[in-house]
Amino acid sequence: MRLRKRILVSIILCLLLPLLLIAVVVWLILHFQVQLLSVSYNMNTDMIEIIQNSPSLFEGLVKDDFNELLTTVRTNPGQLDDAAWVESRNAELKDKFSFLCIRKNGEVVYVGDPEFYETVSGRLPEYRGGETEAEKSMFLEGESHALIRQIDYRAGDGSDATIFLITDINHLLPQWKRTLVEALIALFIALVITTVIVVTWLYRSIVRPLTELSRAANRISEGNLDGEVKVGKKDEIGQLQQDFESMRLHLKQLSEQQIRYQQESREMIANISHDMKTPLTAIKGYSEGLLDGVADTPDKQDRYFRTIYSKAADMERMVDELGFYAKIEQNAMTYDFRELPIREFLADCIAELSLDLETQGIEFCYEEHCEANAAALFDPEHIKRVITNIIGNSVKYMDKEQKRITMTVTEDAADIRIAVTDNGSGIPESDLPYVFDRFYRADSSRGTKKGGSGLGLSIVKSIVEAHGGTAAIQSTVGEGTTVHFSLPKCNGSVAEVAETEGRERRRKRRRNRRAEGTEE
Repeated sequence: MRLRKRILVSIILCLLLPLLLIAVVVWLILHFQVQLLSVSYNMNTDMIEIIQNSPSLFEGLVKDDFNELLTTVRTNPGQLDDAAWVESRNAELKDKFSFLCIRKNGEVVYVGDPEFYETVSGRLPEYRGGETEAEKSMFLEGESHALIRQIDYRAGDGSDATIFLITDINHLLPQWKRTLVEALIALFIALVITTVIVVTWLYRSIVRPLTELSRAANRISEGNLDGEVKVGKKDEIGQLQQDFESMRLHLKQLSEQQIRYQQESREMIANISHDMKTPLTAIKGYSEGLLDGVADTPDKQDRYFRTIYSKAADMERMVDELGFYAKIEQNAMTYDFRELPIREFLADCIAELSLDLETQGIEFCYEEHCEANAAALFDPEHIKRVITNIIGNSVKYMDKEQKRITMTVTEDAADIRIAVTDNGSGIPESDLPYVFDRFYRADSSRGTKKGGSGLGLSIVKSIVEAHGGTAAIQSTVGEGTTVHFSLPKCNGSVAEVAETEGRERRRKRRRNRRAEGTEE
């Protein structure tokens, strides 16, 4: 059901439900009145008649007067023979549409309202008091409606006397109906005011926040992610606003990341172009030297060929690094996790790396502080790339005459930690939080010697985290840099993490393939 319909239903319920409840209450009250009148006055009438002529209402108007008459009859009946007193009492009753009538020995001796008396005279009850006074009330129906209150008593002269207190209901009926109509009008006004309050509350608590959310959604669709959505009350609408604001912030963050990624991509393309242009220029120059006969000796030709080979290897390395990172970005990386002793694995890596470092005049030291049988669950090829990237990054920033790189292996209860420390130029503290970001390069000069794609440490972090480990860096300008990473030891939790990572990567690859098939 749409919100507008819900509000409409709420309005209808606000009107009909109170009316229904009021109708039930009124019916119960009138039903009780009918039963009361049937018992009190021995009347056989229906509810509609009671609504039009309610004796219980009219009887209350002269209740005090009747009690005063009853007291006078019992204590001083002779006062009813005083015409002046009777006339004064009758004058007081006129404001209540009532009058007195006195009858002795069957003859009427006093009538307060002769005109109305003619309409009820033939229906007045007979004397039935006997030796003591008697009282009776009755309701007269017909052309004229009247409430008769009767007191039979023995007069001072010994005659049988009756005094009637007669109330003209015909005069009171319009006023009573008008009072009822005014009450109904007041009730209707109260219901309208209640409805307006409820609708206003609904609008302010539901419609207005939803309108603001709609405007915010339109701003987002137009690309404006800066409009903050204010969270109101802590209810369902407030929760929706909070979720919407969280979504906006997330979209803004993704947008900023996308812009930053595009900027970094453009910078990366420019950097790679610059880095590849240098070896290409060298390859072209040395090739032309060979073609033109500049290298006219075997030693010179050999030096030219080695230079061409070296520059081609640099280009191959850069292309391989880009291709590897592309697999990481597309979640297409596969891992062959194995439980391997860390000492044997590092011994193989060191054997390959130390010879190359020695040819570059770099002293390599290895320190081991772990158990001989310490093992971890990892992909040897990828962890080898991690170590190669870290050491390669250290080599690029060597600036001392005595160049030195130290690898240290330690362990604790859960992890095996590998640290690579160099004595190079170091990294400024302001750059440390960003060195693991893709395409980030602390060196902005783009010199040939220190060039690179800025992907080496980003690849390190991605591979280490895929193994369930962590990577970090510490550096001091002018003293050197330490890059360390951890690999969880072999246990059930590590295997579970590795398997979970593998399942997640497989799912992402399937989604990517489906997306590519859809685009095609």
